[in-house]
Amino acid sequence: MKKIVGIIAAAALAATAFAEINIGSWNRGVFVPFAYDGDTLRSLEGPSWGVDATGGIRTGLSFSASSENAGVVFDIHGNPGASIAMGDNAYAWVKPVDMLTVKFGKMDNNWGRLDHCFGTWDYWRFSNERGEGLAGVGRQNGRGAEITLQPVEGLVIDYEANFDYGTVTYDTVIDPEKGVTTTTTAGNHTYNVMWENSSTMIGYQADFGFIRAIINGQAARSYKAGEDTKPAATFGLAADITAIENLTLKVGFGIPTYLQSSDSYVKAAVAADYNLDALALHAQVSLDVLPNKKKADNNYELGNMGFNVGAGVDYAFNDAWKLVTDVRFQSWSNTETEADGADTKIKLVDPSFGAYIGLQQNLTNASFAFGAMFGKRSMNIANSTGKADDFTFAVPLSMTVSF
Repeated sequence: MKKIVGIIAAAALAATAFAEINIGSWNRGVFVPFAYDGDTLRSLEGPSWGVDATGGIRTGLSFSASSENAGVVFDIHGNPGASIAMGDNAYAWVKPVDMLTVKFGKMDNNWGRLDHCFGTWDYWRFSNERGEGLAGVGRQNGRGAEITLQPVEGLVIDYEANFDYGTVTYDTVIDPEKGVTTTTTAGNHTYNVMWENSSTMIGYQADFGFIRAIINGQAARSYKAGEDTKPAATFGLAADITAIENLTLKVGFGIPTYLQSSDSYVKAAVAADYNLDALALHAQVSLDVLPNKKKADNNYELGNMGFNVGAGVDYAFNDAWKLVTDVRFQSWSNTETEADGADTKIKLVDPSFGAYIGLQQNLTNASFAFGAMFGKRSMNIANSTGKADDFTFAVPLSMTVSF
């Protein structure tokens, strides 16, 4: 028995000599002792990003093990009111050669997404917020395979093919007389996996920043009535520019090849962060244009415009405490044009505005934030059901703990 134990211990020691094993955890909780919408005073809880007002704290545990040319990554989530479940990642990877990495499994691939987070973006979001990346520049995620090629320093070519969950539904014919014909097909055919649910990024990391182009496949569409379906995709271009000291400038542009759909937005965005000692300034502008808007009779007309503008100021008093402020205004339901006699006027649909001022304490492996937030449709957790139009005020508290 002692020999067996000794052999097992020796094998474990030998394995750890050639492998790196990591265990980490990320957790965040939101508690709102006071939220007032002009009618009801409530106390609330909610996870990050304002998606669900019943989840409480978001807890996560991540495990990874790797050697020089192979590894595995696995995440689990355990939220109050829900069973422990698979997290964002559960995959294995190998490196057949130095320049090539192959992954199989479930992957949350945000590499290349145009992100801009400041103020309360990582905590609470507008109740009519749409999407995560600016200008729609991001990746399609799922379970499948990812191949990453890095032939020279700075250059990356990354391809991901994903299995679809269930079915794919799309418009196949646009005809003013017959309307729209909708087709539903199984989502695990080779074409679905390798193109429609695929994502390809070509990027280059230079001294001045990171530039990339991203192509995400879409369901095949008929571009004209009576024609066979053709491949469709969305194209994104983005750059994170760091050429100027203390300034990070982010620009992005996204356009689909198929513009006849009611959700085929052409998107553009610009964002900036400027850091000067204890002071940090943030700003962003996003614009969505819908070239074709579907009417009740299934015909199409020139579409509308949606926008988002925001700004923020942070000031660090010391290493432990900083002031956090931000203000935002948006109308993602798009700007409509209405006939007014011989003229046309602009109408904002479902506009949101919000402002926040608070303090954040930075601890060894955690942060604790508290402040005041107010506005209209300014955050999901501040509104009672059916009270989205009311001006709201809330005192949110949050903590983030990571290991």
